[in-house]
Amino acid sequence: MEKSVHSTEIQSIESSKESNRIRPILQKWLPWIVTITIFIYLFNQIPIDEVLAAFKRANLLLFLPILFSFTIFFFFGDSYIASFLFTRFGTIVTFRDMVPIRGTTYLVTILNYMVGQGGLALMINRWKKTAISRTTSIVIFNLYTDYFTLLAFCLGSAFRLPDVDMVNFFDSSDAGHLVRFVIISWIVFILHIGFYRWLLPRSSGFTRIKEGKVLSSFVEGPVIRYFQIMFMKSILFMTGIVANYYALQAFGIHVPFWRLSVMLPIVWLIGSIPITVMRMGTIQAAMLWLVAQHAQGGVDPEKIRAAVLAYSLLWEIGLNMVRFVIGAICITQVPRHIWMPKTKNENKE
Repeated sequence: MEKSVHSTEIQSIESSKESNRIRPILQKWLPWIVTITIFIYLFNQIPIDEVLAAFKRANLLLFLPILFSFTIFFFFGDSYIASFLFTRFGTIVTFRDMVPIRGTTYLVTILNYMVGQGGLALMINRWKKTAISRTTSIVIFNLYTDYFTLLAFCLGSAFRLPDVDMVNFFDSSDAGHLVRFVIISWIVFILHIGFYRWLLPRSSGFTRIKEGKVLSSFVEGPVIRYFQIMFMKSILFMTGIVANYYALQAFGIHVPFWRLSVMLPIVWLIGSIPITVMRMGTIQAAMLWLVAQHAQGGVDPEKIRAAVLAYSLLWEIGLNMVRFVIGAICITQVPRHIWMPKTKNENKE
């Protein structure tokens, strides 16, 4: 009996070791596998020759200035919002100081959006000596307002779509599903506010939430702070929608503005899911799924789809290249101890 138990324990340990060996391999290669798989599927649907032809027809003199101007504007706006948010939650960071920090995190963000956000929390932790749980809480708050700002654009524009109105709101249709999803999400947001600002202060329970540092920004944040951040983010996202609206025209594509303002925020949400490398693949698939069906141009539907794919590829590649340059410049302005990985000896200390 003892031998059987001992044998089972050994097998369990060996299985655990095998799992620990496989996990890093999956974390490293799975995003590449997913990215390649998506592109194989996309280029099976749309011939690569048509995509290359769409590249050749593009008006780069229109496209590139829009891309560059938007990326720089978004960077400074993003830095200002991060500075505002950390300062309001008690870690004072001026806009001037935040610019090189935020820019440096772009070097990671272009590979993995969520890891880039974690990088911001880590760098503020090292620089300002603020607890990592506190800086993580502020970053989570920032991500949360990101999500609902994007959904606000969807909600604000959805009822302007020709196939959505209050009469057929409950009908089973793609447009109806979209609007219902957005409205349910906003109901969750309202319940979230009610819980943290009304129920939690009046309740003697929920001790772990009240004392937990990772959720401290939600516990402390007044309602006005949500809307201050969301207002500032809405300026950035509206600029992004306008920039994409005109940049698409450089590829001979016209998408009605209200349709783009509904679909593009959802594309961005899908692109933020960290399952591919540099958001490549997910963004292109989402653009074809959500935007291409509304695109108009003086050519047949297949060429429009090819142009949308070519556009999304060039936009993402260009966006990442500009962000890489921003990061490469900014990292020279940040002390090495803030961004360099710690050695084993430093970790022991």
